Parts: sequence; structure tokens; C-alpha cells
Amino acid sequence: MKKILAALLIVIAIITTACGGSEKSAGTDKKTDFKIGYLASTGHILYFIAQEKGYFAEEGLNSELVLFNNSGEGITAVANGKLDVGAFGSSAPMVYMSKGSPITIFAGQMSMGHALVAKPEKAAELADLKNLKGKTVATIRLATGDIVFREAAIKQGLKIGEDVTFKEMESASAAMEAVKNGAADASVVWTPFRKMAEQQGLKIVKYSPEVPGFENHPCCRQIASTANIQKHPENYEAFLRAMIKAYRFYKTNKDESIEILSKYVNIDKDTLYEETYGKYVESNPDPNRNAVIDFYKYMKEVGYIEKDFDIAEHINIQLYQKALDKLLEAEPQDSIYKQLKADFEKNDL
Repeated sequence: MKKILAALLIVIAIITTACGGSEKSAGTDKKTDFKIGYLASTGHILYFIAQEKGYFAEEGLNSELVLFNNSGEGITAVANGKLDVGAFGSSAPMVYMSKGSPITIFAGQMSMGHALVAKPEKAAELADLKNLKGKTVATIRLATGDIVFREAAIKQGLKIGEDVTFKEMESASAAMEAVKNGAADASVVWTPFRKMAEQQGLKIVKYSPEVPGFENHPCCRQIASTANIQKHPENYEAFLRAMIKAYRFYKTNKDESIEILSKYVNIDKDTLYEETYGKYVESNPDPNRNAVIDFYKYMKEVGYIEKDFDIAEHINIQLYQKALDKLLEAEPQDSIYKQLKADFEKNDL
């Protein structure tokens, strides 16, 4: 009887272990739904790489990329919790924050990448920004470059609306057309329109990082609902681990990265390459907290922030730090991860 009972207990233990193992495996395989808002832009390349290379899936996320036509719609979707994350510039999210939108910046996406362009015969004159006096600049309100060159004019002692006119257009294409038809002397553009402007006969007057104070300025920042971050920080750490892996791929596999990008941005590959790996542009997941705070100060100076608030309270660097530290723990000698760590200690702490 004892032998029969012992045998029965062994069988039960085997069955229980097997069932328990199946449940654990199922739990491990189950992924969290995660909606990511994007624009069809070269600056969102890290999203595309993470999706196509399976990094989101590796980190347990059932990722869905949701296309938006403009930043305003995307930011509203993030604030309402309809998107888990999105990258829709840096200036527009700050304006939403100033009006009480409960959103948090927690990582980076693209840095720099903007320029002022003009006809070749005017480019040399306008390279000295004090010569913007009496000129009209076609711009897109709240574009990153809009803030850069408005602030540049102010630093030259020029009054916006009196000494220099910033004519707001509905798109970068419209801004370039205004220059070509003589309705404006120069226009603010960003990637990939910088290269496209040159292809259309215009010339780069000045890249945005060449403006003093904007040497490594932020552009698109990762934003999320503050409540979602507080409720599910583990999802955002997983998202950032995938983004950091995508960054490593972006730095070490340029040709394949452009192949992936071309699936999402319908522009010739030579232009994509130059506007992704060319002059004064980089995709990087680092939050760049210190530069974001500086950028907020410039937004106040140009008059885009009417109600002052503490921008530092809307920046979370801990999620990125934890994600990077976990990857470094697994691969402590990885040169890309080590450089990201050094950059974080310089730009965020």
C-alpha cells in the first residue's frame, strides 16, 4: 500500500510540475499590447528598426505602430491614454504640458536635424543671422527649428514681428515653396527636407546646431501619459531596452537600417541615408534632460510658453537609466552601451 501511495504521489508531482511548467511558459510567451505613435519621418527610425528586428517582441511587447499625420493629434492621443508612447517633437509637448496635459518626457528619439535654407544668392548674406533684419522667414509654428531660429534672431537683438517676420506655413514643403516663389527670404526645414531643399535648388544657410546654445539640441522626445508610466513602469523599461538595442543596430548596420527606413518613408534611399547619417542629425534614445530644460527656457523667451511651469517635474530619466543598466549588466563590454552610459552621465545627471 505504501509503495502504491508513493508511486501515486510521484505521478501527481510529475503531472503538477508539467502543468505548472506549461503555465509558466504560457505566461512568459504572453506579450503586453503596446501602441506606438509615429510620423513618416527619418527621425523615427529607431521605432522602425525595433519593430522590424523584433526587439519589441524580445522585450515582451506586442507592439503596434500607429501612423499620425501631425504632432497635435499624436500628443492628444498620448495624453488621453489612447497611445502608450509617441515622439512628436519637443516644443509642442511642452506647450501641452503648460496647459495642464498630464504627459511626461522619458527618453529621446531624434536630436538636431533642422536648418535654415534660402536661394543661393541670399545664402551668404543670411549666414550672418543679424542680416535677418528686414527679412521674412517661412516657418512651421512650434517646429523645433522654428524655436531655434526665432531665438537666434532675438539673440541678434532683433524683435520678432518688427525687425524680422516669421511667416507661418502649413508644411515644410509650403515653406520651401515660399522661398522659391519669393514670398519669403528663407525657410525653416528639417530632415529629410534639408536635402530635398538642396535638390530643389536652395542652399543651406545654417544648420540648427551651428546656432550658439543649440549645439546638441533635442528634437523628437519620447512622451507618455504620466499615469501610464506610474502604473506600468515595467512596460516602459521594456520599450526602452528595445529602443537601445535598435540604437546599437542603427549605429552598426547602416545599410540595413536604411532598407528598413525605406519601408516607412517613401523617399529615395540616397536622401534617406544622408538625412539619417549625414551632417548634424542623430537618432538617440538618451533623454538629454539638461538640453530639454535649456530648450524650455528658449521657448519661454520666444513667447511660446505663457504659463510658467517646472519642466524638470515632467522629465523621467530613471526608466532609461534602469533599461540601460540592465542591458549593460548582460553585456558589460558592449562599446555602444558603454558610450550611452557615459553620455547619460554627461547629459542627464
